[in-house]
Amino acid sequence: ARASADQLRELRGAIQKLCLKHHVGLGEAASQDLLTPLDAELARLKGEQAGAGEEAKVAREQLQKHQELAAVLRHSLNEAEDKVKRLTSECKELDNRGSADLFKLQTKLQEAELQASQTSGSLKAEAESCRRRCDEAEERSRQMQPRVERLDAQLRALEEQFAEEQKLRKRYHNQIQDMKGVIRVFCRFRPMIAREAGESPALRRVDAMSVEITRPPPHTDVRPFGFDSVFDSDSTQEEVFADCRELVQSAVDGYNVTIFAYGQTGAGKTHTMYGTPQQPGLAPRSIQCLFDIMKKETPRGKTFKVKTYMVEVYKQDILDLLADKPPPSKDGKTAKVGLEVKKDLGRGMMYVEGVKEKVVTTPEELMATLSEGEKKRHVTATKMNSASSRSHLLLSIIIECTVKDTGQILYGKITLCDLAGSERPKKSEVSGDALKEAIEINKSLSALGDVIEALTKGAKSIPYRNHKLTMLMQDSLGGSAKCLMFVNCSPAGSNYEETMMSLKWASRARQVTNDVKRNADSKEVARLKQVISMMGQAQNAESILDDQPQPGEGAGGDAQKGSMMDLEMAMNATMRG
Repeated sequence: ARASADQLRELRGAIQKLCLKHHVGLGEAASQDLLTPLDAELARLKGEQAGAGEEAKVAREQLQKHQELAAVLRHSLNEAEDKVKRLTSECKELDNRGSADLFKLQTKLQEAELQASQTSGSLKAEAESCRRRCDEAEERSRQMQPRVERLDAQLRALEEQFAEEQKLRKRYHNQIQDMKGVIRVFCRFRPMIAREAGESPALRRVDAMSVEITRPPPHTDVRPFGFDSVFDSDSTQEEVFADCRELVQSAVDGYNVTIFAYGQTGAGKTHTMYGTPQQPGLAPRSIQCLFDIMKKETPRGKTFKVKTYMVEVYKQDILDLLADKPPPSKDGKTAKVGLEVKKDLGRGMMYVEGVKEKVVTTPEELMATLSEGEKKRHVTATKMNSASSRSHLLLSIIIECTVKDTGQILYGKITLCDLAGSERPKKSEVSGDALKEAIEINKSLSALGDVIEALTKGAKSIPYRNHKLTMLMQDSLGGSAKCLMFVNCSPAGSNYEETMMSLKWASRARQVTNDVKRNADSKEVARLKQVISMMGQAQNAESILDDQPQPGEGAGGDAQKGSMMDLEMAMNATMRG
């Protein structure tokens, strides 16, 4: 195309030169007609030249790439040839080395085969010897099997005997403690609960009478505590009551008995004392056991009379949980009547003056009374316990037993006390009235601790009167009652400080000794006491009559006079008897 264009340009130039040389003049039209085809062909050839130039450029670029690729391939070919030469050399070297190694291995194999053939006989002899020894051992094992079975049976028997010995040891220990008048202390800790998941337990039962508490990390110190009995999270309500059953018999025999539970809030005190319908606690089991004992004793010439009352110490007041609802005050609100604690000097028993005593004749009736009182107890929800007791609950069961043959009268009393739990407001996150209740609870428990401290140190003056709770428990701590204390603990490491304080408090309580006495009166003494009681009632009635209108002044006078006459007749009949 480039050559054709050049030829056309040369032809056009030649034509122009010939015209000029021969002075040939071409017209505009003729010139145009002559040159137009040439110009068109020239333009076409220029276009083809431009396209051919682009194709040549692309071809040159491809050629350059192919040349570069050929250079790379040539270089790679050279490297491959070098590598082949090197590998060929290495293969020859490895072949030579392999031949040498193969020769060595063949030599070793021949030596090993020779050695194996030499030792085969000795190994067979040794295997035969081992087989004989194995047969002998199996024979001896068959011969020893009866002896092993006997030893296993003896071991099981020894373990059972050991368990029984522990029970006997604990029973005799408790009997000795009773004879000494020492307060017995049982330790019980509950299982870990949901909010304590992931914590490591800090409390561990060592044996039937001791526990160990471990300080949480990073500390590792361990402190042991000894008690009269220890129940861990696997202990059942029945197992716990089994060690308390004899105290119910003591109450029937004329002794004052107190069982109370102490510990931080949420540690399981109420569960131990009252339990649930599926797992009844000490109170319902003691009630059933009491009536079972009376049922057995009745055919032996004994008659029983059972009375009960139930109070709670709420803040600074003693409230009767079995009393009828008091009439509303002037402002329309129901007034709560606070009661006072008195001491029966003759029997050494503390009683609540003016409390409603309910006579019961069946365990169902007493259980219904217990349920009635429980419903009236003050409780609230805290972070530590969804149903935290805000008062100290005391259930007292008074048993009067008359022996027909001798006329002797025995007076026993069982007091079951569920103390409110000690708590730290920062942990329980209480406020308002609940905070005031917590403060009062801690005050009362502090007063109880002061009494125990004074008793353990042999102080001349015991601060019973510092709080109504300590006044109620005066015959239980340092008095004439057989006393059993449960210290309920949380095993969680987060409650380490509270658990340690409870264990220390319980250890001090073990040092308190009561002057245990049996409350028994002869027939004559009982009759005189009844006369004195009636005379006191008569005096009270006379004082009431003095304050009432005369018989002629109102209808109430005749009723009061009739009551006085009935009282005088009853007193005369008693004196004649």
